[in-house]
Amino acid sequence: MKKKRLFRWSTSIVAMMLALPTYGQEAAKKDTVSTVAKTETQNVMLNASSDNGPRNVNIGLPASIGGTTILENGLPVTYDFMGMSPLRAWRSSSSFNKFSVLGVAETAISIGDVGVSVSTHSNRGTEKLIRNVALNSNSFGLLRGDFSISGPIKNGYYYAVSANINMDPGTFDAKFTNYLDQTQIYKGVISKKYNKGKGEFAIQYKFADSRGVGSKVSPYVYNLNGTVSQYKDFKIGRDSYLERSGVANIINPMTGKEEAWDQMKDMGTTSHVIDIMGNNKLENGMVLDYIVRYNYAKSGLYNPYYSSPSQNPGNNDSTKYYYADGTQNTDDYVQGVTVLATPKIPLNTIMSRFDVSKKAGNHHWAVGLSEWFYNVSDYHLASSFMYQEAKANPQQLFARISPSSGAPDYEASRSYNGALQYYDGWENKLAIYATEKWTVNKSLQIDLGARLEWQHVDGLWYPKASRDAARNSGVKNNVVDKDLTNEVKKDWFNKAFSINLLYKMTNNFGLLADGGYTEVAGKLSSYAGADDPSISPSQIPSTSGGAYYNHPLLSVVSKATYIQRNNFKNNSTFARGHKQTITYDIETIGWTTDMILSPAKGFKLHLLLTLQNPEYKNFTVDLTGVPGEDAKHDFSGGAARSVSKTIIEIDPSYSFKTWRVWASARYFSKEAANYPNTLFFASRWETFAGVNYKLNKYVDFNVNAVNLLNQKGAQGSISGTNTTTADQAAQLDGKVLTGTYMRPFTIEFGTKVRF
Repeated sequence: MKKKRLFRWSTSIVAMMLALPTYGQEAAKKDTVSTVAKTETQNVMLNASSDNGPRNVNIGLPASIGGTTILENGLPVTYDFMGMSPLRAWRSSSSFNKFSVLGVAETAISIGDVGVSVSTHSNRGTEKLIRNVALNSNSFGLLRGDFSISGPIKNGYYYAVSANINMDPGTFDAKFTNYLDQTQIYKGVISKKYNKGKGEFAIQYKFADSRGVGSKVSPYVYNLNGTVSQYKDFKIGRDSYLERSGVANIINPMTGKEEAWDQMKDMGTTSHVIDIMGNNKLENGMVLDYIVRYNYAKSGLYNPYYSSPSQNPGNNDSTKYYYADGTQNTDDYVQGVTVLATPKIPLNTIMSRFDVSKKAGNHHWAVGLSEWFYNVSDYHLASSFMYQEAKANPQQLFARISPSSGAPDYEASRSYNGALQYYDGWENKLAIYATEKWTVNKSLQIDLGARLEWQHVDGLWYPKASRDAARNSGVKNNVVDKDLTNEVKKDWFNKAFSINLLYKMTNNFGLLADGGYTEVAGKLSSYAGADDPSISPSQIPSTSGGAYYNHPLLSVVSKATYIQRNNFKNNSTFARGHKQTITYDIETIGWTTDMILSPAKGFKLHLLLTLQNPEYKNFTVDLTGVPGEDAKHDFSGGAARSVSKTIIEIDPSYSFKTWRVWASARYFSKEAANYPNTLFFASRWETFAGVNYKLNKYVDFNVNAVNLLNQKGAQGSISGTNTTTADQAAQLDGKVLTGTYMRPFTIEFGTKVRF
């Protein structure tokens, strides 16, 4: 069906800067530190890969598989992204009245996670009737509507209601669906203010239904200089590489039955979330904030994993590829795909957080308690292997024909459940944490933070020995035999500490320093695979120091940074699709300078320069006995994969009367595409621009552009090359590979109405 091409607007925000601390900024609101912090808060949503969630922030460590942590009302949107992605139940919308970015230290103390987090707080009602409507689209046919209304009821009661609907076709025409992201989120809040406004109690209910396929990959010709070229007539980012049927053919690992799962309907996510929250100013000057959440969800996943395309031998009798009707395929290349599919699995989460704080003289302290409980019932991920055409909107192919019937031999082609995952059980996190903001005098502020967390995991997993035993007893296709599952019981005691110093030497100049130490362990989902991950806490120490200067024409912060993480776990793929949990350390020394220039009325220029040198430490991989490998490898001293050493951000904006014009450009230097550093992706620019027009106090219009340079940049890693030598890498020059890419050039526009 031919889609009507529309346009949409997206919130105009530029690049977010990490290296500055968030603790200690309140005491310097008129200084550069808070000026730059405001910039990073406004700019977290500009994302060159997707416009549905916040960007991943490069901190010199390997990015979390789950991406940037997202908080709603002080708690993570989801407990474990492996079971449920937060973007299945959260989108940036007018239902939030507070949006901020938490730095590394604050994230570690408040939720025990590593990296930067995005914090959002729901509108709990307003004194006057307020209504917001936003309609957005883009040049590929996006349909997005955001509606919210809030106001008073009576006798201190208030309400807020919102709806966010997203129908996104992506940037290519997939044959099996018109919209690759179909998400609906509805929220309702009732609140009560009491004790002359000193206390507030609120209940929020949220329903979310989200289904979609997030895979964005393309075949391209890889050049040894790190650039990529178009493969034949396949347009990178504009043509679909998803198999056209939209069906995952699997063997259900819980029943042993062959089933066909619809990629949109059978593997989406629905969730029901209830938040009970409030705050109360006590007579002794203390303030109590609290939230208790219950989240019931049924969450699934569809994720095709693409290997490198292989050359089609054509008329070679040993291997031929056929369509379902028996016709032979004679294209130059065929694409192997491992289909990973999880149906809607029941998840139950109970999370709570209680904070008590008080300002007393030069001190502002807070003490908190959090309790998180998570239960998952028979989580399973089925897998199958298939071949498809290496062309736009590909059809499925079969590697052999059944000699008895002359029809495609489906089972021989699909290799069911070779990457089966399974776990069942629950886990619990109980933590106490405390912060102290101490204004020693008018020049010096010291911020302290500490977190002590007990984590318990209690469940079942399905190790390789059990899978082999089940197979030897006649169980086919790696079907789960629950009688052979093993118990996993773990207790970890995780700790986090932080200190931040702010010293104002003059009204315009000062010094900054901070240090931190964080421990994180694994989760029940770490035991999803066949090999024992041998989880133990990972230690992440960090420190930084620098200076800031504030002037009406120039605000600048410059800091040297150090961050290290040991015992990092990652499930990686090697030759012939072999997957193995690996462990290594990583260390980064860097320097970050962030400045805002205001040379003329209405004009601002934000500049960021980050220089860093992330290196692997203690990184050895034993692949002895693995077919196609059979060796030990030492990657210590190499540059971290998929992390740039130089990052530059340039963000000018100009406001005049009711207009605002802005642009953003981010430069990323070349990135290693594999562990041995024998393959690289070339440097790239990510570019954005926009115009905002305020018609009156009720109506705004916005027009934005994404990827102005229309770069065809590749990112991430190259499949199957994690032990590729320099000689082997040279043979890949000019070869067809498959990988992720930047969003193609897109025009977005929309309008927002307040009435």
